[in-house]
Amino acid sequence: MLKKLREFLKENNLDCLLVNTTDEFLVEYNELCNCARYFVTGFSGSTGDVLLTKDKVYQFVDGRYHEQADAEVDHAVTEVVKLQLGQTFLSELVARIEPESVVGVVCDKISLNFYKLLKARLAKKRCKIEALDFDPVGLFTELKQSDNGQAVKQIDISIAGVSADDKFKKLKRKLKKDEAYLDTNLENIAYFTNCRQYKTPFSSTFKAKMIVTRQKAQIFTDEKFDTTIGNYFEILPLADFKKSFKIFKSILFNPLTINYHDFKLIKSKALEARKDYIKEAKAIKNNAEIEHFKKNFERTDNVVKKAFELVQTKKGLTEKQLSDSVEKEFLAQGAKQLSFKTILAAGANSSVIHYSHPSDSVKVQDGDFVLLDCGGHFEGGYSTDITRTFVKGEANELQKKVYTTVLKMFLNAYHYRVTNRTTGFTLDKVARKIHKKSGLKDFNFNHGLGHGVGINVHENPPSISCGTLGKRVLKENMVFTIEPGLYKTGFGGVRLENTVYLTRVNGELKIQSFSHVPFQEEAVDYGLLNEQEKQWLKDWQEGK
Repeated sequence: MLKKLREFLKENNLDCLLVNTTDEFLVEYNELCNCARYFVTGFSGSTGDVLLTKDKVYQFVDGRYHEQADAEVDHAVTEVVKLQLGQTFLSELVARIEPESVVGVVCDKISLNFYKLLKARLAKKRCKIEALDFDPVGLFTELKQSDNGQAVKQIDISIAGVSADDKFKKLKRKLKKDEAYLDTNLENIAYFTNCRQYKTPFSSTFKAKMIVTRQKAQIFTDEKFDTTIGNYFEILPLADFKKSFKIFKSILFNPLTINYHDFKLIKSKALEARKDYIKEAKAIKNNAEIEHFKKNFERTDNVVKKAFELVQTKKGLTEKQLSDSVEKEFLAQGAKQLSFKTILAAGANSSVIHYSHPSDSVKVQDGDFVLLDCGGHFEGGYSTDITRTFVKGEANELQKKVYTTVLKMFLNAYHYRVTNRTTGFTLDKVARKIHKKSGLKDFNFNHGLGHGVGINVHENPPSISCGTLGKRVLKENMVFTIEPGLYKTGFGGVRLENTVYLTRVNGELKIQSFSHVPFQEEAVDYGLLNEQEKQWLKDWQEGK
C-alpha cells in the first residue's frame, strides 16, 4: 500500500498526502472496511488521521489511543504522533510538512473549516494544497460500507417528543424567502426527521444529505424507507443532490460539518449559517427524550450488573467471553445494537483507554482490574454509555488508592453546584485538581472529563473538557457524561463513568444521573474520603 501510494505521489507531483479516518459524511465512527487510514497503518481507533510523505508515515492519535496505536502500527514504517492535552492535530500536522510542499487532501473527507485552517497555516510555509476529488487509497483497495439490508424507520412520537413536521416549522421560520438550508450531518438529519437505521455498526443514523426551504425539506438518500417522514418532507435519490441548487438564491451551510467537495458545489451561492440550528436544538433534550434515556439506562444498568456478577463468580473467564456476554445481554435487554464497540480490558490492559479488542487468551485473574465501557442503541436510536472498573477478588493498597481517587474526581464533579454560568471546562477542572493533589503523578488522565450524548455516543455541544469546546455554558436538559480516569502502562487503569443530565430541583440547576449502578465498595479506601464524600457515596449506594 505504501509503495503504491508513494508512486501516486510521484506521478501526481505531490510531496505528501493527508489520509483520513472518516467518510464523505465526516462521521466519527467510520467502519474499518470503509476507512482509508486503517488500510495504510493498521490502526483501528475511531479517530486519528495520517500524513504520508515520500519517506515517512505519521499516525496522529489523541490521549485515548496512545497505547493502542503503539500496539497496532508497524513502527519500522510508521511514527505515532501522540497528541497531548492542549496540542492540536492541525499544529502538529503542519509542523511535519516541509516548506514549499504540495499537499494532497481528499476534498470530500475534510471539512470546509479544517480545509481553510490548513490552507492558511500552510501558506505561511509557502505550501500548496491539491484538492483531490477521489481517495487515492481507494485505487489500491476496496473502500466499502456494510449493508445488512435494514430500512430506515421513524421512531414513535412518544420517544421523539416533537414531530418531524413541527421541527420543520420551527426551522423554516429562521429562513428568508429565497434561502435554502443545507445540512449534511447525519445525526442532525436523523434528529430532524425522527428517523433511524441500524445498517452501520454502532450508528443509528442513515446516509443522506438534506436541503430545507420555507416550503419543504428534501432528503437526498439511496436508503430504503419503511415510513413516510412528514407532510413537509420529500425523499429523493442521492444522485440528484448535485443538481438541486440551481433554483436557490443563497444556500446556508455550516463550515464545521460540510465537506470541502460539497462546499465547492454551492460556492457561488454559499452563505455561512448564523448558527447550526439543528445541532443547537438537538443538544437540549425534551422531556420525552429524557424519559426515554431513563428507560434505556435501566436496561443498560442490568447489563453492567450482570457483567460484575460474572467477573466475581465465573472462573477462567477471558476478556472476549466477557465482552461477548455483554453484547448478548444488551440484545436480551432489547437493544437494537451496541452504540459503540465494547471496551473490555483486564489487568494491565485496562491502562489502554479505548481497548476495543478483547482477547480470547487473556483471562480475568484474581486481583485484576476489569474495565468495562459499554452502551447500546434501543428502540429510539439514542446512545447509552457507562463505564465501571471492577477488581476481581480483593484490591491491593495501590488499587484502592487509584480507584478511590477516581471516585473522588467523579463525586466532586457530579455534585458541583451548577449555575447558569457553569461550563464543561469548570467541571473538568474540578476533577483535575483532585488528581493533582492525589500524588498519583505517574498515572495519566489523557482525556476530557466527559462529552455530550445523544443519537451519537459523542455529541457536541456540550463538551466536558479543558479545551476550547469545553468553555460553553451548560444548559438545562443537556445530556453528558462524567468519566474521570487514571491510567498507568503496565499497571492498569480505572475509569468510572455515568451519563447524566442537567435539570432543575426546587428551582436550582442540578446534575442527575441516568445510571444507578453502585460503585465497588471493596475497592474504596474510606480513609481517603472526607465526610462530605462519604455521605455522597452512601447516598449513591442507597440510590438517593
